[in-house]
Amino acid sequence: MQMTPEWSLMMVAIFLVMGSANWRRRRLRRATRDLPTRLFRQLGPEPEFLPPEEVPEELQGYATLHKRSLRVQHGIWMLALIWMGWVALLGMGLL
Repeated sequence: MQMTPEWSLMMVAIFLVMGSANWRRRRLRRATRDLPTRLFRQLGPEPEFLPPEEVPEELQGYATLHKRSLRVQHGIWMLALIWMGWVALLGMGLL
C-alpha cells in the first residue's frame, strides 16, 4: 500500500512537533548538567526540569532559557498546525 501525498505532507508536521520536543529536551538536559548539585535539586523532575516558583539569583539564567525554549517549541508547534491546515485544505481540493 502506497502512502498518499497528503499523508506524506502531514508527516512533515509530525516531524516538526517531535523534533522541537526533542530539541528542547536536549537543551534543558545540557543546561541542567552544568548546574551545581545544590541548584539541580531545586528543579522539577525530568524531562521538564521546571524551575522553582521563587527563582534564586543563581538559577535566573536557567529560568530564562526554560521560558525561551518553551516559546520556540510553541512557535514550531504553531507552524506545524498551520502546515496541517494547509495540507487539509489541499486534501479537500479547496486550493
